[in-house]
Amino acid sequence: MIYSRALQVEFECSHNSDGEGAYTVFNVIQPLLINYKPANEIMIQTFAILWTDSPDTRLIAMIEQALIIGALPPVKLLHASKGELSIIYNKKLKGRDFTRFQDAWTDIALGVWYDEWTAEFIKEDSAIITWDKGRLLRAFAPAILDKHDLGSKPFTGDMFLHHEEWMPDKIFGGNDCTEPVEQVPEFIDWDPLFEAGIPYPKMPPNNT
Repeated sequence: MIYSRALQVEFECSHNSDGEGAYTVFNVIQPLLINYKPANEIMIQTFAILWTDSPDTRLIAMIEQALIIGALPPVKLLHASKGELSIIYNKKLKGRDFTRFQDAWTDIALGVWYDEWTAEFIKEDSAIITWDKGRLLRAFAPAILDKHDLGSKPFTGDMFLHHEEWMPDKIFGGNDCTEPVEQVPEFIDWDPLFEAGIPYPKMPPNNT
């Protein structure tokens, strides 16, 4: 599914047999650090949405709004359920930067289309299992955070999406020409008359 003109889908997991646990991991080029200062290099941010039922695209609209106003960098995971928007954020966010983040997302949650959500903020290293709200969040968020390296990092050539397709073993069938050759095949018959091993040319028959 294409969710956004700005966000790219990096990974998707469907619901389990009980119809729960579906989530999507997105990435986006991020010009800001979590303290809202401009980054000195190109950054890529990955974050996840844990869906309740089918994907609620209002969450995408809210994320795009956060991207526009610069409130997205600290976000690691979002989950909406029963009028509440749970936001798991980067543990390094503190002080006035956190207050700014909190104010921005409180307004975003209150402005959701055709509803009114309350924003709940959870630091990523908090014991989510003891969180008193959001059964799905307690059940699935720890595994999502553990499985995926969410957050912002410098974008480098090593992140090329199709890198594995161009590894030597994929191109040359497992022989990357680094192993020594055990035996060189003899393509030329040895002739003692030629030290280099080139066959001595046979003279044409004399018909005289």
